[in-house]
Amino acid sequence: MLRASILFVLVGLLATECFASSVEVLYVAERQNQSFTLLTYNVNPQTAVATQVGTMSVPSASIDPLTIGSKHFVYIWNGSSVWVYPTNSKGIPAARATQQLKFNFAYPVFSFVVDPDGKFAYAAIGWTDSQGNSDVSISLFTIDQTSGGLTSTQKVVATYSNYYTYLIGFSFGVSGHRLFARNFDDGPYTCMPGYDFYGVNQTTGDLGPLTSLIQQNADCGGTATVAVSDTLTAGQSTCCSSGSGYLNITNVVTNQQIGCQASDLAFCGDDSGVLAFDPSSKNIFYPDADLKKTFVGHLDFTNSKLIQGPSTISGVPLIYFSPDNLLVYTYKADWMRVYTFQASTGKLSVHTGFRLSGRVTVATTTLYE
Repeated sequence: MLRASILFVLVGLLATECFASSVEVLYVAERQNQSFTLLTYNVNPQTAVATQVGTMSVPSASIDPLTIGSKHFVYIWNGSSVWVYPTNSKGIPAARATQQLKFNFAYPVFSFVVDPDGKFAYAAIGWTDSQGNSDVSISLFTIDQTSGGLTSTQKVVATYSNYYTYLIGFSFGVSGHRLFARNFDDGPYTCMPGYDFYGVNQTTGDLGPLTSLIQQNADCGGTATVAVSDTLTAGQSTCCSSGSGYLNITNVVTNQQIGCQASDLAFCGDDSGVLAFDPSSKNIFYPDADLKKTFVGHLDFTNSKLIQGPSTISGVPLIYFSPDNLLVYTYKADWMRVYTFQASTGKLSVHTGFRLSGRVTVATTTLYE
């Protein structure tokens, strides 16, 4: 009986290990003049070494990777069309797209996103009407669970119109339950970034009413930036000089808050680059534009404070994460760097780097075998 129990445990552990086997994939679309190249890398989550495993010409540089069950797809899109490429287990796209879908809208698409739950996709067009309002229309597409193919429902699921506040783009967090709408208010003497969201009906794909999430108060004499995740918002602004800023983080589920200024942590008072929460919503990455260094703040809602992590990143790069939170990618001035990451402490460990060329777009995914 004991040997049988031990065997059962070993089989269970092996099954868990096999299920947990994964491949970290980094996609980089390079643009040089009117030519676009998609580079595919597999990344070792222990050593942070990125190995290029694929390269191909593509019709655009905008990338949306998606996993549906055990199937993997890459969506490449521009203002007039979207192309669907199935990939193999390493994330390498097929040589040819299995679908090209033309949008056929009155205006070019400025934002296209696929629902991470693998059911729906949304295309947004924008224009300025005769009264000077910034208008947006969002249309719904369904995703075939076998082929990854898109079908237009011919249904507009949301419209927007405002004179001073315009929508910049759309994104999902880890889940597909909220479609985030980034906005900017440029009313008189106002320079206020923010986020709203649409609730997503996971059965029909319909969008609920636009709901306010965060609007960072700021005038145009200072700087302001915002960030969101599925559970958190962050707003940071400075009024005039280094040390004058304030960072506020809110858990939108529990309504707990963390406030941070220069007297708490020096970087909280400085101008910030693009703030970013990690996928677990346990850390915030703060690119300090004054010190030219990116700090990691670990969130402690129990004690309502931000704890400076043990690691920093040189410069103020754009920051990306692997969906499983094991890797952090940064890009600035033609250099991509890869760091191993411990979300429980905010610690960055080993890192590597490699050069890219041209203008790039970055996307990441984790494929489970």
